[in-house]
Amino acid sequence: MQNSSLVAKRKLDCFLYSLAGDSMPGTTHSENLVWARSKGFKVPPYLDVFQDIDGVLSYIAKWKEARKKLPFDTDGVVIKINSLAQQTALGFTAKSPRWAIAYKYPPDQAETRLISVDFQVGRTGAVTPVANLEPVLLAGTTVKRASLHNSDQIQLLDLHTGDYVIIEKGGEIIPKIISVNKSRRDLFAVPVEFIQTCPECGTTLTRDPGEARHYCPNEDFCPPQIKGKIEHFISRKAMNIDSAGTETVDQLFQADLLHSVADLYELTYDQLIKQDRFADKSASNLISAIEASKKIQFERVLYALGIRYIGETVARKLARNLGSIDMIMNATREQLMSVDEIGDRIADSIINWFSKEKLNILSAGRR
Repeated sequence: MQNSSLVAKRKLDCFLYSLAGDSMPGTTHSENLVWARSKGFKVPPYLDVFQDIDGVLSYIAKWKEARKKLPFDTDGVVIKINSLAQQTALGFTAKSPRWAIAYKYPPDQAETRLISVDFQVGRTGAVTPVANLEPVLLAGTTVKRASLHNSDQIQLLDLHTGDYVIIEKGGEIIPKIISVNKSRRDLFAVPVEFIQTCPECGTTLTRDPGEARHYCPNEDFCPPQIKGKIEHFISRKAMNIDSAGTETVDQLFQADLLHSVADLYELTYDQLIKQDRFADKSASNLISAIEASKKIQFERVLYALGIRYIGETVARKLARNLGSIDMIMNATREQLMSVDEIGDRIADSIINWFSKEKLNILSAGRR
């Protein structure tokens, strides 16, 4: 939250779960946490060390019910190799340590009624069905909506409007429908049909062979795709234009000032100051943040472009192996696939993206 006074009222607190540094006081994870606790750091009192897997399994079984009496929510147990030397030897993958794993308990479930299904369009054009539900309490929060993922999931569930559905939270966070209570189905219930045209721009949807999702191909003129691409471009892990956000992007889009990421670099102070919610400071801050983004590392620029399947890790490897936007733009399929983690699907996506000659984006990045 940006309002610090509201945050102050929440009495935020935390547990520390690791000690990091070059000269550790102990040779094991647990010894270092005991040391940290002795120095006044808040380390959870629920830690334990076991010599075999039976001890780990008994710990998991113990906390299956006991966790519900804790003064905070938790959805599982993290199991770690205790020896720091062994942790170092095992190392990390691109996203996580090889010496730790999370055990997740089965999530809580609830039954509620499906009211309707909406269809949302993301920045890549992917169309996601979202279920509107009668509000129900689940795992500490009131759930009103749940993702249905794609048309295959709707067919698999045999979903009808008005059905009573069983929902749970994936990872205790994201609500999803896992089954339908068909014994309560109305005799005249109508099956949920996946739409054939984009709900935002009316374009006929496409679905590539082997793909689970439907897409709106009108990427240059479909409003949520345009705004979504810009929001991704300015995000913290991409170009980090922190003086803009979702509301600002929508406002400037509605004002006909923003229709692509290239338009960001054409914005002027005089244009912004005429808009609602913009004053001298906010307009100046946005112009300064856009100017500062021109110094962002190339790998983040590549990620910011929003090419399908190009996440942070893949963007980093492409940037470090090929070196420049020109090299990537002109690379053959074989050259792209010679880069670690680049397969045929990613290579084809890159070639397809650059074949559209989005030179306005590239030239904006070079100015």
